[in-house]
Amino acid sequence: MKAELLAIFEKWANWKSILALIILQTLFVLVILPGASPSHASNQPSLDMHFSYTPQKAYQIISTHNQEALQIMAINRLTLDIAYPLVYGLMISLLLIVSFRRAFPKNKFSDWAVFIPWAGVLCDYLENISLATMYLQYPRELTVLAWMASAFTALKWTFIGIGFLLVFIGAVKLVFIKKY
Repeated sequence: MKAELLAIFEKWANWKSILALIILQTLFVLVILPGASPSHASNQPSLDMHFSYTPQKAYQIISTHNQEALQIMAINRLTLDIAYPLVYGLMISLLLIVSFRRAFPKNKFSDWAVFIPWAGVLCDYLENISLATMYLQYPRELTVLAWMASAFTALKWTFIGIGFLLVFIGAVKLVFIKKY
């Protein structure tokens, strides 16, 4: 299965596909996701934009929204925020192929590195399900689920960060370090 997925990613790994994904990512971040937020949302950053949070901080932020806003936020987590991780996961994977994997072609880790963003996507989905549940159950506070959501959020950002770090390392090697 890994070989088949790598073959598909290799086929798509070109600058035209990457540029399309960057444009789609930008649309999600600047237009689609903000446009889907409730108009009366608080000025607090969304929980999924934090690196981590305590249950107390989570419910402090959640309490700034009314029930209608929380329902909209839950629906967004289970719809729009299902498509968005696919966009950034694929974008980072393709960037890893054109940078890290090409910079280190004989390194077995470079094949596996392509899948690191997908661990972030999985954590993002688990985070979305957790947050949607917390929003829909409020004012009931689900402390264990809030801790789990925070862990999924931190893991998501960690895997995304590792993915981008490897893209950077690969790009530096390709551009500045031709041979060891």
